[in-house]
Amino acid sequence: AVRAGLGWWGKNTMVLIPGIGPWAVIGSVMTDAELEPDQQLDRDCGACSACLPACPTGALVAPGVLDAERCLAAWAQRPGLVPAEYRIAMGDRLYGCDDCLVACPPGGKLLRSTIEPGGRFDLRSILAASDQTLLTWFAHWFIPNRDPGIVRRNALIAAGNSSSREMIPHVALYAGHPDWVLRAHAAWALGRIGGEAATAVLDQRRTDELDVRVRAELA
Repeated sequence: AVRAGLGWWGKNTMVLIPGIGPWAVIGSVMTDAELEPDQQLDRDCGACSACLPACPTGALVAPGVLDAERCLAAWAQRPGLVPAEYRIAMGDRLYGCDDCLVACPPGGKLLRSTIEPGGRFDLRSILAASDQTLLTWFAHWFIPNRDPGIVRRNALIAAGNSSSREMIPHVALYAGHPDWVLRAHAAWALGRIGGEAATAVLDQRRTDELDVRVRAELA
């Protein structure tokens, strides 16, 4: 895309397009048509580094260099446990992050002009939904192996970060789930919410849980 002249490499590792900034999805077309190549843009971010401190986990380790092992957008799409050190930073995110895009001035005007409300979802509905319902709601997301458990895992993290006692019964349903990853994140979420009701569920799970990975979360 950069070589084709669509935009320039941003310090946030995104392609920045004039008038749009990073808010673009880039596609490609295979063709045997004879096309005159465009010129690459002679442009860069200059002195602006607004994206670098905006990253909640410091994944942008240098201008144009991303440590994917710290990137919340990457972790939100991976199967398995989200490392404990990144769960609080995930906040209420279900998918993606975008903080480095929001901080990018070239796309600021476009972002401010958006009239559609941001994507907000009821965590209780997500935790109660069937597999097929989740895959229908989020058909446009990349979900590895189309595993709705990844969405549920992220919802459990968001529920824990909500600190809402109203979420306890919805999270507690996953404390004994067949999937150990969901049990582990449910344990973390209950511990983060706290309170007598959450503690009672955790105490019971400590008695019943056999998986050492989940027991570590319960501890």
